[in-house]
Amino acid sequence: MSAFARVVVLGSLALLAACSGTKYAYQKEAFDTKGPFDRHFNAPKAVVYQAMKRVALRQGFAVEKDAAENHALVVSKQYQQDNLNTLLTISGIVTGAGNTSDAWIAAQEVTLKSHETKQTTSVGFLSLSIPIPTGTTATLTKERGETVVDPVFYERMFASIEKEVPNVRAQLESQKQEDDARLRSEIEQKLRIEMEIKARLEAERAAKLEAEQQAKLQKQAAEAAAANPAPVPAATPAATPVVTPAVVPASSSAAPAAATVSGS
Repeated sequence: MSAFARVVVLGSLALLAACSGTKYAYQKEAFDTKGPFDRHFNAPKAVVYQAMKRVALRQGFAVEKDAAENHALVVSKQYQQDNLNTLLTISGIVTGAGNTSDAWIAAQEVTLKSHETKQTTSVGFLSLSIPIPTGTTATLTKERGETVVDPVFYERMFASIEKEVPNVRAQLESQKQEDDARLRSEIEQKLRIEMEIKARLEAERAAKLEAEQQAKLQKQAAEAAAANPAPVPAATPAATPVVTPAVVPASSSAAPAAATVSGS
């Protein structure tokens, strides 16, 4: 075998060995039943979700997505060191029912590197071409991007959420009491207004019925008077004068006395 042939064979064997030793990303996934990305809480999912959001905001993360109805949250934070720009994005979701829930968190980190490129232009002078700088342009290239798998990172975040849960629970309970009191006040005011309206309508209805009853009685009285007119009283006869004869004494010799007229 010639020297060239031996070099080709050895190179092929080395390439095969290198390829056989390559470990792809999917080969790292063991799908263990327990990982650093989840934590169980003895609290309702609404409480844990609000605690997760508070912890992120307190650390200066910006909210990219806040799906409160699904208890899903996406936050991000930027870091810069020299010409390296790193973006840390944390995605979280809370599931569960009743007074227990499970929080799931995964963080991705992407680093971009800034490069400055000088721009020049050529100016002809006689038979020469002279380059003249006109400025610089900055470009970003992706250096790396990966999911954070450090258990310590997730342990710190879950510990902060656990510590925040009692505060959120107390605030939500206080808010619930305030909402219940406000709702109770609104209901009582509504019932009071309805009772006042009902009382006013009842009074108007009673007054209307009384007026109708009075009108009915007056109408009945008028009809009765028209059907049975009152009898005309008889005229009283005039008194007849009574004539009483005068008494003449026996011993008198005078002329006959005139008759005395007396009315009865």
